[in-house]
Amino acid sequence: MKKNLLTFSVIFFAFVQTLYAQLMPSEAAVLMQKGINLGNTLEPPLEGDWGNPPAQEYYFDMYKAAGFQCVRIPVRWDKHTQDTFPYQVDEAWMNRVEQVADWGLARGLFIVINAHHEEWIKQNYTNAAYRARFDSIWAQVSRRFKDKSDHLLFEIINEPYGLTKAQNDELHQRVLGIIRKTNPTRIVIFQGHNWGGSDELIQAAIPNDPYVMGSFHSYDPYTFGLLGQGTWGTASDIAALNSKFTAVKNWSVANHIPVFLGEFGAIKTCDYNSRMKDYKTYVELAQKNGFVYCAWDDGGDFRIMERQAHGWNEIKDILVNSTVNSPANPQAWVYQDTLIQLSWTNPKSDYDSIYILRKNELTDFVMVAKMKGDTSRFTDFHLSQNHTYYYRVIAHYKTAPDLYSYPVKVFLPKYVVKVRQPYLGSPVNLPGTIEAENFDFGGEGVAYHDADPLNIGTAYRPTEGVDIYSMNGNGYEVGNFVTGEWDEYTVNIAQAGQYAIDARVAALVAGGTFKISIDSAETGILTVPSTGSFLTTKAVTANLNLPAGQQVMRFTVLSVPNAFYVDKFDISQVTSVPVLPAAENWKVYLDASRNIVLDLGQGTPVKTVRLFRMDGSLMLTLQDPGQFRLINTSGYSSGLYIVQLTGNNNRVTRKVMIP
Repeated sequence: MKKNLLTFSVIFFAFVQTLYAQLMPSEAAVLMQKGINLGNTLEPPLEGDWGNPPAQEYYFDMYKAAGFQCVRIPVRWDKHTQDTFPYQVDEAWMNRVEQVADWGLARGLFIVINAHHEEWIKQNYTNAAYRARFDSIWAQVSRRFKDKSDHLLFEIINEPYGLTKAQNDELHQRVLGIIRKTNPTRIVIFQGHNWGGSDELIQAAIPNDPYVMGSFHSYDPYTFGLLGQGTWGTASDIAALNSKFTAVKNWSVANHIPVFLGEFGAIKTCDYNSRMKDYKTYVELAQKNGFVYCAWDDGGDFRIMERQAHGWNEIKDILVNSTVNSPANPQAWVYQDTLIQLSWTNPKSDYDSIYILRKNELTDFVMVAKMKGDTSRFTDFHLSQNHTYYYRVIAHYKTAPDLYSYPVKVFLPKYVVKVRQPYLGSPVNLPGTIEAENFDFGGEGVAYHDADPLNIGTAYRPTEGVDIYSMNGNGYEVGNFVTGEWDEYTVNIAQAGQYAIDARVAALVAGGTFKISIDSAETGILTVPSTGSFLTTKAVTANLNLPAGQQVMRFTVLSVPNAFYVDKFDISQVTSVPVLPAAENWKVYLDASRNIVLDLGQGTPVKTVRLFRMDGSLMLTLQDPGQFRLINTSGYSSGLYIVQLTGNNNRVTRKVMIP
């Protein structure tokens, strides 16, 4: 019986030891990944000196509710410590630091306290009395906090600018020894010299201690993050930051030391969209590499918590609700005057739905749309001009946390009437050549209509919505068409008469259809042939009878069963053309039996008749139909159809409605 009792006691003791075992740094790093600084609060000379009120307990309720796991509390000890031996820290200040730390610990948060803005030791490190004073501060802090949970971490010194590498290494080793006298297993954070950057961490002497984390700070690039100059977010910008993080990760793996990104951020005067992308990229790279990250929040230029308003700004959700699987690269732009279009990419295919949130200068984010989980574009209607709007895309899961994109900002200006202008400064003279990419100025709805406001090709006129591609040094072509798109060109016709239009098109597979109109003259449906390559063109020819003077030519896409491109339009005057009978002599109508009647009368014979649906689908072709012909439509669906009549060198169209 005694043996069994002893065995039980040993097992129970082992269980209790496991339950309350000291966290190793690698374990803590997983649990404390999402962090924030309580900056400019306990590190001014006196609490409240730098524009922030004294720390309040409700801050920690807000941190916890928001989803943060770690709060770094920068602390200045200098102004609360005697200048002479025994360098006593003011008891009221020690109590105050403990009170604030306990607010976080009581809520299960990880808390980091440090020595912040201690310029006196950095500037006078060779003075033994200054070193003794700094050592005494840490000895007192260590004794006061020795019984706190392992959720409290010590960080020896913040950004030791002014110390040489050797001095910084020596300071960390000596103070770590002081801490270990009373806190043998507390996790301690060390930092490299200078401003504590990533390169300095990699160069730092590594303490021979199993309970340490390595720290670095980053506001890179300095001119953007701290000075607010320029923009950020190009592929090279992101690659440079990724390179920095990869180097630290390699160091971490080689030395088995977790990493604490103690400060990062971008000043609020930065370009807004660049700033939001900057925060998202830092978070994504920290998560990818397994770093603990603590964003810098100072209540001012780097504000995240709205302390007195008991709220948060938009950066909070980037820090706690954003991952590599969030909707990515959101972009917003003004589209058709009072519309804003939003696009993004979806890294995952398992979203249950997509939520679109919007706010303006005076409101908070509210949901304005709920869409299918594979949606990647949204157009916002009924907006007020001369206002700034902000958008956020949320990937919603029914059984998992939502994933947030970073927000984007767009200004909707007061509407200005768009004016058409010839692209080359003056109308294209006809006869002549019109390059397809030289459509008029005026923008969407005036000079062209494109279903997507982005120039996907980007080879020419990249700010316009028409998709323009390079022909490998042989000019440009317009493509990526969607049914209903059109482009317009201002032309000047030298003299009235018959003109031949050769549209130079390219397609791997035949079948696309389009039409061309100038003034009231229209070609009817033209079909794109196969040219064997998207860079090899063939002419599709039509003839129009045109008046003299300035006109607008429109190229309209009717159907795109297969992709095609347009290079240019060669337009020449025809000197001798057989004239088709006047329009009133051509009769196309539906009889009582639902047949299409072709009553072609006398005159120049019609060679070919083609029947098209309105979507451009070819239904029927007749060769040499004669003067009278019936087309049986019993198998055709109801709708509007186009009858195209072609003679030797001319072509006209008629419309007929089948009920």
